Amino acid sequence: MNNSTRTIVVVVNFNGKEFLDQCLESLQYQVFSDFTTIVVDNFSHDGSVDKIEERFSDIEVLRLKENIGFAAANNYAIEQAEGFQWVALLNPDAIAEPDWLSELHIAAEKNLKYSFFGSHLKKQGSSGTLDGTGDVYHLCGLAWRRDHGVPEKKICRLAGEIFSPCAAAAMYRRDIILDVGGFDERFFCYFEDVDLAFRLR
Repeated sequence: MNNSTRTIVVVVNFNGKEFLDQCLESLQYQVFSDFTTIVVDNFSHDGSVDKIEERFSDIEVLRLKENIGFAAANNYAIEQAEGFQWVALLNPDAIAEPDWLSELHIAAEKNLKYSFFGSHLKKQGSSGTLDGTGDVYHLCGLAWRRDHGVPEKKICRLAGEIFSPCAAAAMYRRDIILDVGGFDERFFCYFEDVDLAFRLR
């Protein structure tokens, strides 16, 4: 693992053959170049990672012997990523805009007291409909994705504070995640990011 770079992008995959190549291809066109990518495969059986290292020589694949879940697989990658300052998480069905990492780092440099950052997620093939702009937590105990299903043109794209970034496309300081014990692995997948935000706060 090349830790001469300061950022590691972690893609946790499970049977993502339909999407994974597009996701990894999008990372090849990032404006920000100081990063390393690893794919953690949760014991896929669709051949989705069989030719990844052949197609993308700069990407390392970590193959797990069972499906341990999204939270645990990310924790495994974060623990392995010694020497990296930032961990950027990207779902295998996400396609990163060319300025994705650069915008996250610009936000980090402008907001030094913050240790995690989120993205605006758009639904693919939906002509500008948002999948979400972060997670909201209500005092009643409910959490939901902010701006889910809202047309992108109806919201302001100015940076602002959110309760939690959606871990489908987010960036965290590695040392801070480790300080709070990483993702709670009892959340096999979903809401692990909201729980982590509680503890990071």
